[in-house]
Amino acid sequence: MRLDGRVALITGGGSGIGAATARAFTREGARVVIADIDEAAGKAVADEIAASGATIDFRHADASDPTALEELVAFAVDTHGGLDVLHNNHVSFESGRIGDLTLDGFRRSLDVGLTSYWYAIKLALVPMLAAGRGSIVNTASVSGLAGDFGLGAYNVLKAGVVNLSRVTGIEYARKGVRCNAVCPGPIATPPIDRLHDAAPRIWDDIRDAIPMGRYGRAEEIANVVLFLASDESSFITGSHIVADGGLWAHSGMPPIGGLGPDF
Repeated sequence: MRLDGRVALITGGGSGIGAATARAFTREGARVVIADIDEAAGKAVADEIAASGATIDFRHADASDPTALEELVAFAVDTHGGLDVLHNNHVSFESGRIGDLTLDGFRRSLDVGLTSYWYAIKLALVPMLAAGRGSIVNTASVSGLAGDFGLGAYNVLKAGVVNLSRVTGIEYARKGVRCNAVCPGPIATPPIDRLHDAAPRIWDDIRDAIPMGRYGRAEEIANVVLFLASDESSFITGSHIVADGGLWAHSGMPPIGGLGPDF
């Protein structure tokens, strides 16, 4: 098993990519701690996984709270004897045009989606450096590699996550600790499900913009995170992997002469 005996901490583990990653990690032998601000969802995921015989703990926490992050890392180390993998996977942001964002909303977006990633990394580095090994995987986004209308705060914070992963990766490359980012495209997680109900036309437009013609599945991103967390990616650090059905590869130009994705 690829993570046999490893200890992993996953934030935002109560649904979507975080929950799928928890399933993948435990399936590969890891002892996992998941954290989520949604207590009911987090407990449900932990109970489901524990029923299979895997080792998993749920901690109710707001990952944007520095004290909560300190307690999470301490819990993982005290309970399981160390910390080998950190998967930063939580976010909250204000949407709207750049000129319409509020100061508090923009600051809050960065605090939750970027500053807390840095602080979790800072805390996780202590046990990882002591052990001489570790893998940090940050959930970024293709929206951190390009711009989106009405998602300026999200674009900025995810771009920060990409570069945070780069600098962490190079600074600790000779200490046994790797750091990488995964950049998903649109994934069929609860926010996308809510968009389908609230604005089905926009949901369709986003799907149709993806060259593969479908939304990604949380399990598909979890497989990328698993790869980056495992020794199979031992020569990869300071990098990002795009998993978006071809969305970022497309220039955005409409089909020329009727030569579109369907043929």
